[in-house]
Amino acid sequence: MRARFTVTPGGALLLAALAFVLKAGELAALLAAAAAHELGHFAAIYLCGGRVTRLKICATGAVIERSGASCEIFCALAGPLAGLAYAFAVASASPLSAGISLVMSAFNALPVRPLDGWRALAALIGEGPASLCSLAAAAFALLLGIILCASGFGFAPAAAGAALMLAQARA
Repeated sequence: MRARFTVTPGGALLLAALAFVLKAGELAALLAAAAAHELGHFAAIYLCGGRVTRLKICATGAVIERSGASCEIFCALAGPLAGLAYAFAVASASPLSAGISLVMSAFNALPVRPLDGWRALAALIGEGPASLCSLAAAAFALLLGIILCASGFGFAPAAAGAALMLAQARA
């Protein structure tokens, strides 16, 4: 059975919004960084004997569904690690894409559900304790985002913190 690729209505809205807000070069830099991140997950799943069954683009980004792979911590952290490697590899040629990749890697490594950092933490200490850490980290991210917004760093950090808190409410 081949892997399926789907784009949800929320994913189509996200892609359309990005295409509307970003210039072509910025969108290409973002998509290249995101592809490097997801390829890291794909490689780890393959190395652990698994198979990707679906790649779904939704409002929160890409979601990989898989079967047969163990090594949950490795598979979860492979995306942020691949993003870091990509950032260092393209830093001279594409500083924008490298910067986006660094931010994306750091954000995805947060121990907040549904991010990669939470998946790794849940595999390490269990879902119950990881969920408590997730709630605390999301609350901290929201507070920090509000402080940064009030300090003139724009609305994006506060929006990211709010989105992480909403994800906790849904979980």
